[in-house]
Amino acid sequence: MRMLRKAIASLHRVFICIDALDECLPKYLPDLLESLRNIVRESPTARVLLTGRPHVWGDIQRYFAKAVLISITPTADIRNYVEMRLDRDAEPEAMSNDLRADIVRVVLEKISDMCV
Repeated sequence: MRMLRKAIASLHRVFICIDALDECLPKYLPDLLESLRNIVRESPTARVLLTGRPHVWGDIQRYFAKAVLISITPTADIRNYVEMRLDRDAEPEAMSNDLRADIVRVVLEKISDMCV
């Protein structure tokens, strides 16, 4: 952290991006968020972008009261992938259009439940 703070101090603006914060072990998450908060306090031009599943939002808000949370869902990408896989079915005649639509609908519902 000392090296990072020193490097940031010499820069006009810095962006720190951490993807998949939800994959951080829970015992390390408070230290990581505390360190990031300290960096932002010491370097007002520093910006932090964190991504993670909804269950870490509360932790983020505890350390960053002014955090802007943006919920995103990969619906279009998932739909395209599922339809592509269904198009490659070895026995396309075994599936009716209704079954195909049901498969796509259920997968998208399950993904949506994971993102909310």
